[in-house]
Amino acid sequence: MRFNHFLTKSVFEDIKKQSIELNAKIKKYLELLDEKGHALQMPFVDKIESYKNLYELRPHHHNIEYRMIFFWRGNIAYFIHSFVEKGQKKKNQREYKIAEVRKKKLEKNIGKAGN
Repeated sequence: MRFNHFLTKSVFEDIKKQSIELNAKIKKYLELLDEKGHALQMPFVDKIESYKNLYELRPHHHNIEYRMIFFWRGNIAYFIHSFVEKGQKKKNQREYKIAEVRKKKLEKNIGKAGN
């Protein structure tokens, strides 16, 4: 089975701002996700606790911990938010809440397009 991913404009633009080395790592992680789908686990993907169907792709380069938040809909991973993790749980929770709002909005739009 083949999987695909979709990057929202904000995630795409944020990725472009990252270093060449980190971009190469992001590309590799996305390829792994497309290949393995739901079966891809840590250290590449982690489920975000306390949030339904929210995951983070976890590419890193040296001391930069980059997080790409996504949700699954069928065989497509929708990337809705990204940020550089600074190891602060409160900041991460804020980022997860932003992602949850974007997820609900995108799911609503996907639902309308499917009708």
